[in-house]
Amino acid sequence: MVTGIHIPEEEILVDILTKLPVKSLLRFKCVSESWKTLISDPYFKRKHLNHAKNKLNFQKFLFDTRSPGKGYDFYCASLSPNGLVNDFRRLVRPSVSTPFYGFKVYCCCDALFLIGIYTENSYSLNEPSMLFLWNPSTSESMVLPRLGSPLQESTYGLGYDSISDDYKVLRIDQEGMAPDEILALKSGSWRKIDHPSIRSDGDGFTMFGRECLPCVHGAFHWLGFRSFMKESLDSFSISDETYGRIPLPKNVRIDPESSELCFMPVEVGMSVLREMLCLFNNNTIIFNLWIMKEYGVQESWTKLLTISSNGASLILPKYRFSNGKVLLWYEVDFIKHTIYRTSDGLTDQIWPFNCDDIDPATIIRDGFVYTESLT
Repeated sequence: MVTGIHIPEEEILVDILTKLPVKSLLRFKCVSESWKTLISDPYFKRKHLNHAKNKLNFQKFLFDTRSPGKGYDFYCASLSPNGLVNDFRRLVRPSVSTPFYGFKVYCCCDALFLIGIYTENSYSLNEPSMLFLWNPSTSESMVLPRLGSPLQESTYGLGYDSISDDYKVLRIDQEGMAPDEILALKSGSWRKIDHPSIRSDGDGFTMFGRECLPCVHGAFHWLGFRSFMKESLDSFSISDETYGRIPLPKNVRIDPESSELCFMPVEVGMSVLREMLCLFNNNTIIFNLWIMKEYGVQESWTKLLTISSNGASLILPKYRFSNGKVLLWYEVDFIKHTIYRTSDGLTDQIWPFNCDDIDPATIIRDGFVYTESLT
């Protein structure tokens, strides 16, 4: 007679709970002290996140807005295989005790968003006076330790170090004049990078793609331009904190003249689509997008899109749907920020659409895809 295999009750409970949405888990923390302890456990949070990453219903699109007379607001929507689900909802804004002039969402990793707060003085320097992390799924936020000496025109990245099981924030000077700094959350303090920077090779440096530092395959990435027309795709490993280089596509030039005009936004940049590094450039006429199908292999660079810019001064790729469509962020007139969805190289739908909760005068400032989780 074959007897059944005994599975511990707690293991069954964990397996069930890891499949539930964050909203339910937050309610279930009130069931008992043991449930609260379980759901708050770092191991459970990581297990829930790993499950959520593979499920489309846990993938959300967040965008921040500004409305005349209403100030700043955050909204989110669900993602479907071929487009955005029209289930918009306004999120609870992170509470900030310090009066601020403005803020900027730099980037996100898993469910965490890196946000900079600007006072009137720091805004003129283009450097935040305070950084904090925010999880819109749980409405929790955490102020990061104070930065070292302020740097004008810094770029930030947020990534997860699987070796130390810790999140890290990297700050680099866009002109390559100051040492890079890194913050490991568990350490609680910023420190200068010990390893020699790949940018300090004596031939000058200017950075492209200044929105954020894309993080994929355990490394941050950015585009650089050196004197004597030396272009490079640089990387920084999150775990061992060393610099490297990734080959650019063959026969592709990054034109420094097109992205260094003082009155124009950055027109060359990098992003991540479906765990693949991507490179893009555009002017008001054309937009090009390449993806690196096999990380680190130059021959794997593939042109994914070449479409008309339709007069947009800036286009940023945000997400690639399973049917091949790419969600693009357009800056149309330097003031009104609008998000489009592309289909076979043609803009076929403006988003957000049919949303009564959003004032027509609302400015959509940016958008990010994130995984709804407890981390």
